[in-house]
Amino acid sequence: MEQQEVLDKLRGLCARVMSVPEESVVPQARLVGDLGADSLDFTELEAIVRDVFGIDPEPSRIQGAVTVGDVAELIVALRAGTPAGEALA
Repeated sequence: MEQQEVLDKLRGLCARVMSVPEESVVPQARLVGDLGADSLDFTELEAIVRDVFGIDPEPSRIQGAVTVGDVAELIVALRAGTPAGEALA
């Protein structure tokens, strides 16, 4: 799955989790600063990433993401088999 495909899916998921309009979920949008994500949102996003994308990221990796693009990069890297320690390093 390529990054654009991941971003396309992630847009709707982030919009729903963070209760923001989908058009505001762009790769450079900051999860906390722009979309208002809190710790519960990160937990929910982690669960959704696990269910939708079939990967099990460490919670610290999702919580360490700054932007929507960071989350997409993490998903692509983990799906490609990049060790979790190297993804989003």
